[in-house]
Amino acid sequence: MDFQIWDFPGQLEYLEPSFDQEELFSNLGALVWVIDAQDDYLEAVTRLNKTILMIQQYYPHINIEVFIHKVDGLSEEYRSDTFQDIVQRISDELSDAGYENAPIHYYLTSIYDYSVFEAFSKVIQKLIPQLSTLENLINILSNNSGMEKTYLFDVLSKIYIASDTRPVDMACYEMCSDYIDVIVDISELYSWDHPDRKAKGPQVSEAESHVILHDKCMIHLMEMNK
Repeated sequence: MDFQIWDFPGQLEYLEPSFDQEELFSNLGALVWVIDAQDDYLEAVTRLNKTILMIQQYYPHINIEVFIHKVDGLSEEYRSDTFQDIVQRISDELSDAGYENAPIHYYLTSIYDYSVFEAFSKVIQKLIPQLSTLENLINILSNNSGMEKTYLFDVLSKIYIASDTRPVDMACYEMCSDYIDVIVDISELYSWDHPDRKAKGPQVSEAESHVILHDKCMIHLMEMNK
């Protein structure tokens, strides 16, 4: 699966006639719009509404994903109020324009936890045609092996491409992500070539590891390249 990410700065007026909208939007699968929850977001919401209206008119296949970002600095009550205010402003504008059920999804995100990885995972999964097949295969693996939760990760980004259909447990997801970091760090320490190194026992090309936690739960990692 090959994905391209195009990053547009906030001040770029891409809806102006000088930009080729067909070139920019015709092949997009998803538009991710990031709103700073700690800033004055009214202008950002206004620009987002203009963009959504254009997309709904000409490119309705595009998924619209709104990240309400930097929520870590807000109180629980203010975070909820901000979320509801942004959603309401967007919904009212689209409703007035005749778009009642535009494909918009909202996420509360922060760089200080794993919420942004979770959000991007959901965005990517919607772009994978084989997602249901992957989920079925992972369900079979989980049921036959007795695993409580199974993820298929992209190691570099820590985005999970698919998982079994049980509800996502953020604590479990965070532990798996941290374990990937541990394995990557160890691999970088010990995988360098050494002319005098002698292999001991059978060697494998893909990483495999497991750890048993204090509560007797096990995290098992198996690398897959195909």
